[in-house]
Amino acid sequence: MKLSKVLPIGVVLLMVAMAQANDHHHHAAPAAAEKSPALSEDSIYNLNSSLLDTDGKKVNLESLRGKPVVISMAYTSCVYTCPLIVAQMQQIEKALQAKGKKDVRFVLVSFDPEKDKPAVLKAFGKKKDLSGQWSLLTSKSDKEPREIASVLGIKYSKVEGGDYDHSFIITVLDADGVPRGRQVGAAGDPKDLIKFIP
Repeated sequence: MKLSKVLPIGVVLLMVAMAQANDHHHHAAPAAAEKSPALSEDSIYNLNSSLLDTDGKKVNLESLRGKPVVISMAYTSCVYTCPLIVAQMQQIEKALQAKGKKDVRFVLVSFDPEKDKPAVLKAFGKKKDLSGQWSLLTSKSDKEPREIASVLGIKYSKVEGGDYDHSFIITVLDADGVPRGRQVGAAGDPKDLIKFIP
């Protein structure tokens, strides 16, 4: 074989090798991005609920992943149980701050999406003087709060006059959204939940 024919073949082989290397590189990047540990079957973050924050922006629960979360459900026009839920969650927050723990999120999900629009939740947060560690979430329909209530063990039903009968439950989630402890009823000591927060 003449040298003039060998060289083009060599060049072609080199180009093929380089193309394969590049192709391998492009496939390697997504694999690295997929290294996030899979969620436990018990994680609330498996819910594909589409929620709205106080600015009306869409959020999903998995966006809370990475930090422990103290979560409950309420509605802003409630004058009995819900103010107690918020007050007890604030007690937990203060107790954690006293221990130097400031990386815990506090989440309140409304089960009254008809009235608790984002602007209403924002005004509620200001009225209650909630810190920046809090996320007040609502939704466009009743589907999302029903799903979240189901996994948190919270029962609620709308009654005459627009109020709700509902459970008093505050739950601690670990950084991956798995429930680790909960308080049932207003008579409990909310500070007991701190032992479930690493």
